[in-house]
Amino acid sequence: MAVVYFKSEDDGDGTYEGQIGHAYLHLNDDASEDEEHDLGFITLERARAIAAEHGAEVDIDGPTREEWDRA
Repeated sequence: MAVVYFKSEDDGDGTYEGQIGHAYLHLNDDASEDEEHDLGFITLERARAIAAEHGAEVDIDGPTREEWDRA
């Protein structure tokens, strides 16, 4: 299964979807780190769009939407 890993790094535009993080695309769970695609620093919204293009899940390492909204 393909996965986009998203590690939150910044508040972005202040919205949950606008938060900025470092993202990586893994097209196969069994792929080594050499086979991952570094997507750089992008918004969560863009990470979700890339995931949708590749039929991938998004794995977010950062606050949940509820935690974000409370802050």
